[in-house]
Amino acid sequence: MSYGAYVICNCFKNGKTKEPPHKEFLRFDIDDPYLDIPDDLWEKDENKAYQMEAEFYEWKQTACEHEEMELIYENFSNISGMAAFRDIINKLGGIENFPILTKYLPKTNDGILPAKFAQQALNELLLLEKEFTLEEKVELIEKSTGIKIASTNKNSDWLFVFAKNDFTFGIDRNGFFIQKIIKGIPTFMFRSVNFIQKTISQTSYKFTDIKSGKSFECSIELYSNVEEATKDYEFEVINKKVVIANEYEYIIKPLIKVMKASVNSGNPVHWS
Repeated sequence: MSYGAYVICNCFKNGKTKEPPHKEFLRFDIDDPYLDIPDDLWEKDENKAYQMEAEFYEWKQTACEHEEMELIYENFSNISGMAAFRDIINKLGGIENFPILTKYLPKTNDGILPAKFAQQALNELLLLEKEFTLEEKVELIEKSTGIKIASTNKNSDWLFVFAKNDFTFGIDRNGFFIQKIIKGIPTFMFRSVNFIQKTISQTSYKFTDIKSGKSFECSIELYSNVEEATKDYEFEVINKKVVIANEYEYIIKPLIKVMKASVNSGNPVHWS
């Protein structure tokens, strides 16, 4: 799961768009136009209804100079990054110091941040952009590329990384772990700070702790630097200190752009 945000332009409101098809069914989700085709029309002629939707989508794509009538669209985080960002905001004072971000940062791929709060959200982000205090992090690294798979605050309980088929992968201050649901109870099956992932088959992967040699096989693999793991991969969990402003720049900067667009247009931020 990943998070993004967009702001709708004012072209339709200002009469700067082409005439929409099937205007009689035009509706707005706050300020975002969509086509609301009645149920009886769907039941009478489903193919026609689909065609109407396609024509409306084509109109929305090209109605003005902004693709899909979006003044701006930004991707800014996956689920683990957002969890870490929320956590650090909470540790920096939470609702007392960052009331808008604390309340409105997305937890799902929908909802809005009202335009009237965009300037305050922008101010809070500008404060975070200058937050040069250090945070202690635990990071899971794929060693051949140096790619950071996941990271969490060292003082947090743990960070969910991946879950499937009754297995959960996570990291905490003690390293990487695999849990399995046994009779409804999450049970630790493997722990390591430096380990090898070996592909046994398409449905079997062996995790081996390099220091102790202890291993565990399960039906899912950890993220690798290719779409499908076909060789051995070495992973390491490291502890490091990072500057907060630098660590979360990849979230802060795109959110600043989105909030500025909301302030300038007077339109809300849509989470996606």
